[in-house]
Amino acid sequence: MNIVEFAKIADLSTATISRAFHEPHKIRPATRQRVLDLADRLGYYPNASGRALVTGRHDVLGLIWPLEVEGAGALFAQRILASLTQQLVSNDLDLLICPVDRRNPITIEHTRRTVLRSRCDAWILLYPRHDDLLVHSLRMGRKPVICLMGELEECPEWKCVTLDQSSWIDEALGRLRKQGARRVLFLGCRREEPDHAERLAAFTQLAPKHFGKEFVIHPSWPLNDAEVRVLLSSENVDAVIGVDDTAALAATRACQQLGIEIPEKIQIIGIDDSVDASRAIPSLATFRQPLDEMAACAVDLALSRRVRSRKFVASFVFGGSLRECRTSS
Repeated sequence: MNIVEFAKIADLSTATISRAFHEPHKIRPATRQRVLDLADRLGYYPNASGRALVTGRHDVLGLIWPLEVEGAGALFAQRILASLTQQLVSNDLDLLICPVDRRNPITIEHTRRTVLRSRCDAWILLYPRHDDLLVHSLRMGRKPVICLMGELEECPEWKCVTLDQSSWIDEALGRLRKQGARRVLFLGCRREEPDHAERLAAFTQLAPKHFGKEFVIHPSWPLNDAEVRVLLSSENVDAVIGVDDTAALAATRACQQLGIEIPEKIQIIGIDDSVDASRAIPSLATFRQPLDEMAACAVDLALSRRVRSRKFVASFVFGGSLRECRTSS
């Protein structure tokens, strides 16, 4: 059964049928549901090849998933994928996930082939790397590329969805200073991860504004408890900003092992609003990235419904690791 035959049975135009499957925001929900119910009874679904010939689109987005930092089990990357999935469902899109470990030449070559032979309408490049080995292949593929959680100066034609790292770092420093902190430690950094490098640069630039010379930077990764215990014992800090919640929670554990009271003696702030942050005792003060909004923006850019890159701002989430009344947040 083709779309013309199905439209005649449904007593609707072919345009309405097409929108019911591919552009549901353009028709009334009741009409779309009627079309979907009839299609389910008749076993009908639009021919993807025929639609691609007409529209020039395959309704498939590609996602390049980096494995070299945290691996396939990276919890934060999975949260990004969950946010993207909501957008895929609402826009009736398919997703091709292409995992790559830039330490492994075999996976790089596989990704290059996938980029060039796939029928994706656009690629979302998660955590783009400077001097990325995939840039040439992505350009050769001649498809739109959306950088998510980073940007590449060498590719100004690619649109970007990023977090304003300076904004939350500045707010975290200000909150700590307001609550009486005198010397602050910036803990952790995976330098190969663009957002971590941006956070380190933002802290280095902004810390003197709030703390003068009273700040310490320890951009090490991975962190171990013994290393953090030595830092907290020797640097005489009374505040910690973790490069992410994992680093901030490492500081929490070290304080507990040393018998340092939180937040009375040391205040701690992270970023990511992870499940572990809320479960920690005391709970971790952190910042929440607007992942759903960022994912929606990335998909809109990929579908050319938006033309400009966008930078988002993280929101503060109160936790017991900060000496601050909840009402003042």
